[in-house]
Amino acid sequence: MGDQLTLQLSPAKKAAYRQRGISAVQLLFKKHFQSFAEQYEEKYAMVYGHFRIERITEVVEKFILCGDYSQGIARIQCTNPECKYEYFRPFSCKSFYFCPSCSQKRTLLFSEYMTDRLLLSLPHRQFVFTFPKILRPYFRHNRRLFSEISRLIFALMQNFYDKASKKNIKTGMVLAYQSSGEFLKKLARDGTQEGAVQ
Repeated sequence: MGDQLTLQLSPAKKAAYRQRGISAVQLLFKKHFQSFAEQYEEKYAMVYGHFRIERITEVVEKFILCGDYSQGIARIQCTNPECKYEYFRPFSCKSFYFCPSCSQKRTLLFSEYMTDRLLLSLPHRQFVFTFPKILRPYFRHNRRLFSEISRLIFALMQNFYDKASKKNIKTGMVLAYQSSGEFLKKLARDGTQEGAVQ
């Protein structure tokens, strides 16, 4: 058959965990957040709303130290007796909604919990409620209004299902807000059968 073409392959390298170091976002917060927090009430609160800066500062401080080896580590070792590969992993900050890495993990765990343990095996419907622009400043300046509107939307949906079915139906909802940028939306998922309303 003649000469065959052969290709030399180098052996596969063992994967190794690389210390990620400080991210650009962590560096940005480390350098500038303190001055921003000190000026927030005076310069930004009237435009962006009043927030609990003390609470936000706690979360930012944890985020800045996320993945820092000097804050503690976990030793991870493969349980395969032939492998026994091990490495050290720094502790995370577990800052939900703030740290991109920790928030993503927690979001995935929450989704898994809802799918496996919370939601019934029924079709679900998603509703998106968009707030008129004229009302958005009220929510920006009074975050407690979110809980009030949640109760109102739940009562509205419960009343709709009761009237549509001509009987009392137990309704469950998972409510989430998107309030970033110019958008202020209310997302509601419930255990009904079909469709979407906007």
